[in-house]
Formats: sequence, C-alpha cells, structure tokens
Amino acid sequence: MGGFVLTWTGSGAVERPRVVQIRVQRSYPGRVRAGAPVPTRSMTCEEVVANVRYFTAGGPRGLPVTGLVLSGVGVASRPDLGEMIRGARDAGVSRIVLHAGVEDLEGFRLAAVQRADTRVDLVTLPLQPSESGSALVTAADALAACHSIGLAASSNTVLDAGSLALLPAVARAAVAACVVGHTFTFPFPVDGGAPGELPPAPRAVAALRPAVAILKAAGVPCAIKGLPACYLGDLGADLRRSGNRWYVDADRQQARALLFFPDVVAFHKDEGCRFCVRDGACDGFFAAYLRRPGFPPLRPVEPEEALV
Repeated sequence: MGGFVLTWTGSGAVERPRVVQIRVQRSYPGRVRAGAPVPTRSMTCEEVVANVRYFTAGGPRGLPVTGLVLSGVGVASRPDLGEMIRGARDAGVSRIVLHAGVEDLEGFRLAAVQRADTRVDLVTLPLQPSESGSALVTAADALAACHSIGLAASSNTVLDAGSLALLPAVARAAVAACVVGHTFTFPFPVDGGAPGELPPAPRAVAALRPAVAILKAAGVPCAIKGLPACYLGDLGADLRRSGNRWYVDADRQQARALLFFPDVVAFHKDEGCRFCVRDGACDGFFAAYLRRPGFPPLRPVEPEEALV
C-alpha cells in the first residue's frame, strides 16, 4: 500500500504509515485483541469520511495515506457503508479492506461491496474453530460466497489454546473457500499482560506445521504473526515484517489517532536480534510473554539455520 518512511517515537524508529484503520463500530469481539482502547461509541459516516480526508491530505506528519481498513462488528452491514466507500475513493484512497466478522454475516449484503462505485478490494473474516464446528462452517461459507462473486477474501485464525488441535481443519476450510491468503496470529498482550489461555510457544509452532503444509500444498499464501523467527524454525522463512498503520476510533480522531505500532502493539527485540539473519523480516516478540514459562529467550537465527 505504499512506500516505507520512518518516524521517531518514544519506542524508537517506526514505519510511518500509508494506511489508516478506522474502527467504525464500538464493538469488536472475535478479532485479534491488542492494546487498543475501547471507544465509547460508534462513528458516523460523516466522521469516517472526514478522517479519511484528513489522512489522505497528509495527516499529522505530512505523508498521505493510500489505504483504508474499515473494522468493527456491524460495519459490513451498515446501510451507509457504500457512502463511506465512495467518500474514501473520492478522497484518493486506492485500496480498501473490510474487516468483517461472523457476527456480521446475517446482515452482510455482498451487493453493497461489489458494485463498481462501492467495491472493496479485500474482505477479511476470522476463521476460528469452535467445539461445535458451526462457526468454522459459517465463516467458510461466507468466504466462499465472496469468491463466487469475484470478491477477494482472506481469513485469519488466532492461535489460542482451544484452536491448536483444529488448525488442519481450519486450513482445509480456507483452501475449500478459495481464500487469497490466510494468517495465523499468536495472541497479542492485552492491557500490558498476557491472556489467560496462552499456549506455550513450542506447542503453537508444532500445531502450525501440518496446517501450513496444507495451505502451501494448495498454493494458498500463508502468514504467521506474533511469533519471532527464532521460535519458528523453517516456518520462519515466510516471515514478513508487519506494516504500520494509523488507528482511528470515535475517541481518537484525526490528530489524536494512534500509531498501531507502538501505541497499540509494541514488539520487543533483544540486543542479539541485531545479529539475526531474519531481523529485517521479524517483528520481534512481546516482553510480557518472555517472563512466562514456555517462552525461551530470543536468540539470533544463524545463517545455516536459515538454509534449512
């Protein structure tokens, strides 16, 4: 979605974003939880468009955004979604991603995002397994429906303790739904601490291997987020550094917007990470987790390991 420009923060140099994420709706369950505060209300269409214009004009640091992410439970079925999309295109946004959710599907009108003047470039849905399996089927059906009308759709799965045994089923569902990509994300710290149901890193990596193999065999691009290269072994060969973005909600608009990194999520690297052959592709890890059992110290990946 654009170039790579650095800006300095209290946590050091970070990428200056070319993307803005607008949390249109107050509610946002079922997603990758991070450190973003919960807004007091949802946003109006007028506020969304005004914020898009602010950031396409350069925002607080003079670098216009070209990409937009719309998120929040219910955003996919809002009657004014088309108006938001038209306003964003008129402001110069070239790529729009819609983060929808399983909760949206009953009211999700695909027609609203496939018309020429209100089309989004990508729909992203959580593909999260449940004990009954119904949530996985519902999300997979929605992803397949997007594909059937020529709308690009991607999926994501949080690597919580309850999902690990079902990751091969998730991968097969993603393949069957013809997604354009799938992301596995290790749970982010929330409010500076670790979630209760946090699987040890070696267990999460072991569970990932068969699922990643299924996706790769089918030619589905796969990404792993939230785990460092030194934990992943050969799976680390596909790591890519996460792109930064502005984060807007009803209480943090325009000049009060947050930088996703490091205001919402802050990754940590140790001194030895500078000597890692995958340093440029690895985000790092979370300091809060490194103090817990099941999370070894970070170490540099050696050149010979990267060839495995």
